[in-house]
Amino acid sequence: MMKKVSAIVVNWNGKDVLSGCLQSLLKQDYENLEIWVSENGSEDGSQAMVREFFPSVRLLENGKNLGFGSAVNRVLEKAEGDYFLFLNNDLELAPDCIGQLVDLLVSDQHIGAAIPKILYHPDGKKPSPNNSAVINSFGVLVNYTGIACPNLVDQQDKDDLPLTETACGGIFMFRREVYEQVGGFDEDLFLYHEDHDLSWRIRLGGWKLMVTPKSICYHHYNFNKGVQKFYRSEKNRLHILLKNMECKTLVLIFPALVVVELAQIVHALVHGWLGLKIKSYFEILGQLLRITRKRRLIRSSRKVSDKEISRLYQGTIAVSGMKNPLMDNILSPLLSAYWKLIRGWI
Repeated sequence: MMKKVSAIVVNWNGKDVLSGCLQSLLKQDYENLEIWVSENGSEDGSQAMVREFFPSVRLLENGKNLGFGSAVNRVLEKAEGDYFLFLNNDLELAPDCIGQLVDLLVSDQHIGAAIPKILYHPDGKKPSPNNSAVINSFGVLVNYTGIACPNLVDQQDKDDLPLTETACGGIFMFRREVYEQVGGFDEDLFLYHEDHDLSWRIRLGGWKLMVTPKSICYHHYNFNKGVQKFYRSEKNRLHILLKNMECKTLVLIFPALVVVELAQIVHALVHGWLGLKIKSYFEILGQLLRITRKRRLIRSSRKVSDKEISRLYQGTIAVSGMKNPLMDNILSPLLSAYWKLIRGWI
């Protein structure tokens, strides 16, 4: 029997792109599909548009902006699918995108999450010299200090990309049994790194995450350089490291973390968010008791050690949308050298 898929689109004031996303979902060649919009209190008429033009789409109105992960969780509690796919509203899917993800999950019970290849939308701002497609992400690379960057970002798409295991997926389809074991998104992470955290917990549960070139999404990409992004992203990065890593691993990477934090403080000073950076440290301290409780739960249920988890970590460091000679020529080589020194001890 064909597995049922629940596709969950989170929307907040994204009426202009939401329509294209929903149209692409309705054009999928996979029949056993229910489509949800988790509506985070938009003020642009998104709700009325969904009700009028997409009557078959199930609309969950949250009344306010809950953040991405919490909005997905509200639907996970109600959705009927055997597989769950969460989406940003600025994605459009190729007609066989969902079918290809299902085929991958069906083919191997050790795969907990299937990840599509994401290309920049043809109407976007990333054309290639010969007009061919450009990759937005093919899985996600994760440095051992928690800094993540899309794999193959800004590279020209190729026909011969292989099925690839990845440490993290920004958008992915996962099994109901994965959800029942590891849970949904951590609602303490309002925005940014919530996908990294869920990916991490899926890997701790003993499953693999695989990105397939056969499943394709197109992204209306708009890089956000706002200070709120830096603040939330950096706070959540530290939160999930403290939450998910074994104590021994944290001790081993501590010198590298200090170096990265010093670099982040300099960045915050130069770009005007030093106050927010300092605030994030106090907020992490205030959450230590909650983080400790989460660590106990993870320790009691984890099926693999940090040695297995770290197998896919990167020694080098990269940040999407940012080029800095100090990062490329000093910080990244330094972190890479230290990783080579300690990885055998993890």
